[in-house]
Amino acid sequence: MGKNINPDIQPSLQASNDSYHDCVENFNLLYKTTSNTEKLTSLIHYHECYEIVFYVSANVEAYLDDSSYSLKSHDILLIPPRKIHKLNYPQPCNYIRYVFYFTHEHIENAFGPALYKKAIHFFQNSGCYQLSLSAQEYIHLNRVFQNMHECRQEPSYKSRELISFYASIILQEIYLISEKRPGVNQEQRSLNPVAQILRYINEHYHQNITLEILEEEFYLNKSYICRIFHRTMGISLINYLQCKRILEAQQLLLNTDLPIIEISMESGFNNVQHFYRVFKKITGLTPKEYKKHHLNTQVGQTFTLFPPK
Repeated sequence: MGKNINPDIQPSLQASNDSYHDCVENFNLLYKTTSNTEKLTSLIHYHECYEIVFYVSANVEAYLDDSSYSLKSHDILLIPPRKIHKLNYPQPCNYIRYVFYFTHEHIENAFGPALYKKAIHFFQNSGCYQLSLSAQEYIHLNRVFQNMHECRQEPSYKSRELISFYASIILQEIYLISEKRPGVNQEQRSLNPVAQILRYINEHYHQNITLEILEEEFYLNKSYICRIFHRTMGISLINYLQCKRILEAQQLLLNTDLPIIEISMESGFNNVQHFYRVFKKITGLTPKEYKKHHLNTQVGQTFTLFPPK
């Protein structure tokens, strides 16, 4: 990257230890409310599991991977595993939502062998990340979320069975609702400058990327690029690029037997020593340690790229 970007805070993929990450049968559901007088701080982060945010009341701008979404009351945001995302709050409002974390196993339980592959494709790869619900759809799903949350308050064998039942209903309903909606071609989406830069990084992270290259690609001054990116995402462009590359390196570590030097090259690092330094700086672990300890991750655990001061 160009030397003009000098991040004042180092990124970190540190796991959040908030008490609400109380997993029940490899599952987590939160009911969260924020009044219009409370200040909301959004961290750019990702999860190892799937996440559904069901908005009862909201006015939110979401950046998910390389797209932006304007979310209102009665919208759903679907976030696949390991997708970097951040929520911005344009103006104060009563912010009420259910946040549902789940895994591949929940999708398999909900759809069975016949539809499992199609369902996995939808939740993982369809690109259908935002759903706006009709009044009838909202009333129905809101009741299911309420029932599931009430069961979570009284953990027992029976309530766990009901939680699993309600989770399956939610996943099935969201899948069916999406089937009724016309598809949106991602190439036809109107992208703001930050979303365009994110898309470029996601497509070219394995190549050399400098501010000068971005300046020529988008016809924007590099100082302006740095400023709007940091203001929107809460993290410097160089930090985001490093985190994106390390996330891809993690996938190669977990899913291939490639040697470290090849993983570093595939992830966009042209120097293996630099790769080791950045990996340790971001994760707190060496690549071998990360691969060894990865199985200890909890469902719903949050990994932030920009920890608060």
